This record gives sequence, structure tokens and C-alpha cells, in this order.
Amino acid sequence: MSSISATNVSTSNTLASLLNPATSGDSLPAATSARSDAGTASGDPVDVVDLSDRAKQILARATSEQVAADKLSAQLQSLRDPNGKSAASDSKAGNSKAGDGASLFDKLRGRVQDGKNDTVWTAGARAGDASLSDAEFTAKHKDALLGALLGMPAEKLQALQAAINNGTLKFQKGSEVEGYNTRTTVTYTAGPGGGGMSTSGYRPATGAVKEAIDAGNAIALWTEDRGDVYVTW
Repeated sequence: MSSISATNVSTSNTLASLLNPATSGDSLPAATSARSDAGTASGDPVDVVDLSDRAKQILARATSEQVAADKLSAQLQSLRDPNGKSAASDSKAGNSKAGDGASLFDKLRGRVQDGKNDTVWTAGARAGDASLSDAEFTAKHKDALLGALLGMPAEKLQALQAAINNGTLKFQKGSEVEGYNTRTTVTYTAGPGGGGMSTSGYRPATGAVKEAIDAGNAIALWTEDRGDVYVTW
């Protein structure tokens, strides 16, 4: 019996399924007729299979989907670096570029990978950690962020929670935002048990910053890790 071949695995599997209904999830007429002819030039018998119209449609669809998959694969390949190597292969070879910082998935989404932040933060207090990434900072101060919107309409809290979940919060130094106004000063006092710490310097926000905060679309926050922070989403 002569074999039937195809140019890709998906099409071959589909064709095999059509020829053997017992292995297929669809109850389709695999063929309208099958016969063996012995009148070939070589004298060997040849099987001839006539597929039903339904079977032909499924086979054509499988071929079309394979073509679409090949195109997507080509697009993904074009997003790799000029040398044709993925970020993972570069890393294994010890040639990973720290400034590149965006994964293939992030490029497809049009977003830069979280953790790359151009802002150089300064800790607001001695115990602070200014090296935290945005994701780490968000996780650590999530309760304070949500607490800042207590009393706001439910949809405001939901929008903030969604931004936290999606990693789309934007952080700016309060000192660099016009209308933020507050410049927190930290004072340390000595005493039994190690002393204490106090903050001062609060000034009400003005202008567009005040409007955004009052509307529940922004947060003015002081933390030991970044000092005065203006948060939007």
C-alpha cells in the first residue's frame, strides 16, 4: 500500500484522523469509497481514497491554521536580537545585556519589564531600602496604598487594586512633582530602648495634584524606602 504524506505534523495528524474515524473525536464520514486498483504500470496495487466534502474542509482548515502558526513563529523570531539569539541563550552564554531588560513577552505587550526604573531613589529613613524595584515596593507597601483610598467609592479601590495586580503603578519623587509640596524631614531622638524617629514637613498639595488625590486617582505617600512618593495609575 502506498503511504500518504503531508508537509506538516498538524495536517498529517488531521488526515490520519480522517482516515481512521475510530481515533477521531468527530463522527465524520472518513471517505465515500475506497478501492484497490491493480492496473498501474508497475503492476503494484494502489489504494485510492475519496474524501468527503466535510473531511476536505477540515483538512483545508488544518493547513490554514498551520500557515498562521508559521507566520506567528516568524514574527516572534523577528523580535529576537540582531544575532538571532534569545535573551535566554545570551544569558547562558554570559552575554546578557543588562540595559536591554525586556523579555519577549514584554515586547509583545509593548511594555518594559517591571523592575527597570530610571528614577534614582533615596531612602527616606535609615531603615529604608532605596534599592527596591517597583514590584517589590508595591508588595511591601500594598496595605498603605490601599489604605490611602479608604472612604473612596468602591470603583476607585478596584481601579487601584487592578493597577497593583497588573504592575501599572507609576511612582514619582514628590520633590519632582509640581504641587506635591510636602518635603518630609526625619528627626531621630536618643533614649532608652534605642530612641525614636519623627517626621515633619507636611504641606497640603495644590493644583492638579490636589485634584487627582481628592478624586481618588493618585496618592501622596511617605515611606522609609523612598521618602515622599507621588503614585498614579
